[in-house]
Amino acid sequence: MSLQELRFIQRFLSDRFGSFEAISQTESGEQIQEEYVAFGDGKTLPFRSFMRKELFELAKPYLLSPESTVTAIDTNRLAGLTGAMLARQSRITGTILDVLVDEFLVKSSQEAEKLDLPIGSIKAKKLDQIIERILLQYGDDSVQELEYATVLFNSVSNIATKIIEDRRLGGFIEQSSRYVVYSQRDPVSGHWFYLREHRIMESPHADLYIKTMDACFELYVKLVDKLTNYYQSIKPSHEAVYAIRPDDSTKYHLNELSNEKEKKEFLRAYGFDLRCRACDVARIILPASTLTNVAMVANGRVFEHLLKRLYSSSNPEFHDIATRLHETLNKQIPKYVKRASPGGETYWKEMDQQIISQIQIFFPEFLTAVPSSEEVKWVHQIALLEDSKEAIASMLATQYFPHVHWPFDKIVYRLLQESKEHLTDLLKAIVSKRSSRRDRSHRGFEHGYPCTFEVVGNYGIFRDLHRHRMLTQQRQYLNPHLGFTIPADIIAIGMEEEVNNMQKQAAYLFDQVVLALGSDAAQYTVLFGHHIRFMMGFNLREAQHLLELRTIAQGHPDYRRICQKMDIILKEKAPWLSQIGLLQFVDYNDYPWARADAEARQSSKRLRAQINEEDE
Repeated sequence: MSLQELRFIQRFLSDRFGSFEAISQTESGEQIQEEYVAFGDGKTLPFRSFMRKELFELAKPYLLSPESTVTAIDTNRLAGLTGAMLARQSRITGTILDVLVDEFLVKSSQEAEKLDLPIGSIKAKKLDQIIERILLQYGDDSVQELEYATVLFNSVSNIATKIIEDRRLGGFIEQSSRYVVYSQRDPVSGHWFYLREHRIMESPHADLYIKTMDACFELYVKLVDKLTNYYQSIKPSHEAVYAIRPDDSTKYHLNELSNEKEKKEFLRAYGFDLRCRACDVARIILPASTLTNVAMVANGRVFEHLLKRLYSSSNPEFHDIATRLHETLNKQIPKYVKRASPGGETYWKEMDQQIISQIQIFFPEFLTAVPSSEEVKWVHQIALLEDSKEAIASMLATQYFPHVHWPFDKIVYRLLQESKEHLTDLLKAIVSKRSSRRDRSHRGFEHGYPCTFEVVGNYGIFRDLHRHRMLTQQRQYLNPHLGFTIPADIIAIGMEEEVNNMQKQAAYLFDQVVLALGSDAAQYTVLFGHHIRFMMGFNLREAQHLLELRTIAQGHPDYRRICQKMDIILKEKAPWLSQIGLLQFVDYNDYPWARADAEARQSSKRLRAQINEEDE
């Protein structure tokens, strides 16, 4: 019987959710009364999505705010089903409620008996068939974007975090080397927290690797202690001032506070202030093999691409992560990552091999590390969509850039010495073996943003700038031959020579490993203070977001400097940017105690919220 054949009598209305008595009549003239619910108010919104109340009650536990016109799916109870449900909803006249009730829930005693499940439960035994049918009907590309997972990558190297965080459409949060002191050891083995990289540990260089990495961590702990003592001497607690009191911007000394809670928050902020600055400086000696934790929230499509990238690499750590990630996702969203093959993507692997082969045969000089005279360099953009040798050379250079050690402009200059036909053949060999639309070219083909910079700065800078989304980044393999950052505070505490000797030991280890195992394995030996060359391309709107955000007071001084230089170059290239005020909040002030005010604000908020240590 259609809704139009029912007579509805409104019994209850709350906001935009109503309850009705629905009256129908049988052929014999007998009246049947049933209770329905519907969304709307009959005025601003017409009533729609009518459902028998008994069925609505079955669906309610699976939704958040089920009686609102804006509801949410309880993903804890419907993990792995959301994408299929939403896809099905897109092609019916009803809502997600109808899909849930009609296709996913046991709703009658007959079904309950047949499936041996209680009424109101999920049809667990038929789920695979239901989801498979929906994916076949709707296609799984777009449906992948409707199903997500939150994944925790624990104890992965800093090398691995970068390929994980390359997935620009994911959300990430990583254990921060700016706030966490890496001073602990495994209490069982006594090992410091770094990856004993598989290839290196099976090589003759294993002992040297362990000796060097251990020495890095020992020096790091020594640096943190000496730096903390140094900062205490130049900023003793009795001279420090913080705006601790709620709703009071006045900065107070410790002896001006009488409230014990305020004094505790003052000392907490002070301790954090010193520790943060010590970590900011000491991290230069940490190796890229340092273990960390990363949390990632993403949809099925993003995870599928991550799996493909990890599987397509020859890096053992990446393969191990991929296997474990796939096993975990198969417990939550198996249908949405099924195209990720453990064998990797043939097209991507062949494309990388083609690029490496071309470099080795035609341009071996690209593999020699060439330092840069500038920390931030403007990359001149030419019109790519023109039939010119310059356009082809520039695009080919973007394909080579991640695999070589030359500056981008020098790569282009060298390629321009070749014939246009040769350059075209090389580029064609890289991209021409696509077997389907899913064989996507590398990120280098995004080249051409109006704001493009080449940066040569320490690895810590790159780690902090890496996760910006609305831009294109490409980086070269880590190596120790482009320079090393020694902060002024290291010199001030008399540790310059010791730090410099340590980075030279790491560089020596790198040279041994790279000859035996190649650049990928050797990266694990490089320190955070060693320089890396990378490119960033973006438009003016992203420039506003990136440069203003990354120059705020609590930002690390190294990446603040990089972004300030980018701002200067942009305004020199286009003075009208200053005239219209597009980048007016790029901050050039000096903040020797970067986190002081921000941490004081946190303490003020804690006091306002009456948060006690015993509550944490």
